[in-house]
Amino acid sequence: MPRTADELMNHHIESMINMKKDSNLEEALSDYSKELIAITRLDGRTRTMGHDTLTSVMRNSLTFAVKLGMDIEHAVEKLNFLYRQSTDNYITLVASLPPFSSFASFTYMVENGQAVYVSGYAKTPVSMPSLGIKAHPFPTNTVALALTEKHFNNLKAHDVDALINDYADDAVILTNLCNRPLEGKEDIRYYCEGLIHKAKAEIDAFTDPAAKITVKEAVEELSCIAFQHRGKKQAGVLTQRIRDGKIIFESLTFQTITDVI
Repeated sequence: MPRTADELMNHHIESMINMKKDSNLEEALSDYSKELIAITRLDGRTRTMGHDTLTSVMRNSLTFAVKLGMDIEHAVEKLNFLYRQSTDNYITLVASLPPFSSFASFTYMVENGQAVYVSGYAKTPVSMPSLGIKAHPFPTNTVALALTEKHFNNLKAHDVDALINDYADDAVILTNLCNRPLEGKEDIRYYCEGLIHKAKAEIDAFTDPAAKITVKEAVEELSCIAFQHRGKKQAGVLTQRIRDGKIIFESLTFQTITDVI
């Protein structure tokens, strides 16, 4: 039976902790499908990545860390997981890694025991050295991006009915605004009403014109928007999987940040 998203993440974290030079790189890479599509901003640079690009990023990052004398095992163990929620096929995590980042958010979408779509974001207080890796030249999915932008505008307008209409009836939602996964019509309405009435500070920080949109990409079924708001000291990531004009999966994470720039 294929691994669940939670089992995959357990294996991935263990592989990273045990990584020494190149010896465990293939073990970590085995968690990703050869058809992987990822949208990331982990070093202050937004990239779309396929399996080949991810391999280059991980290998270059490992080489760079070894040259600096960094203890990778110790660095991974210092990750402070603030939120972790999953279903069989989806998992979202929020973590901090002092002093490098007060907010990091990762979402993995899993099929046949491997990650097929990934979003990764880290709020970095300083510019990180370039790894020399260019984005994989995936074409932008303009239809998916348009739906994400429409959803963003519905959030800004606090239009609950329009928000609900953006989702498939059996959509799955993971968010650190709720302590359980959400799925189905009743949960979707509960979620959308909660966004407007219970998460007003976070949503208003996201939709405020003063917010800095740091990621805005859509590739295949994957769409991602991330933001930072200096005045409100908020950062967040909205990741969506879009199919046939509807959101079939969403993760939405927020975090109060102290290392604002």
